[in-house]
Amino acid sequence: MSFFLVGILLWSLVIGAVVLAIIGLWKRSWKALAWSGIALLAPMALIFWGGEGIWFRVSIVLPLLLFVAAYWMKQQQMPSL
Repeated sequence: MSFFLVGILLWSLVIGAVVLAIIGLWKRSWKALAWSGIALLAPMALIFWGGEGIWFRVSIVLPLLLFVAAYWMKQQQMPSL
């Protein structure tokens, strides 16, 4: 039963991350993109640590891209001095 609950938790994090990423890109919100990266970090880290192939290792790139996009979007919204 606990394996089932962990699966529900991880899939809900993935779905929440996708929804937040869509909202973040649509409304140009760097906070939504950052929270999307945080939500996606745990499931992708488990895939990264558990897999042996190169495609499993590449899975960690998606949360990192979300963090980079959030940082880039925040830098564009800040007024320059």
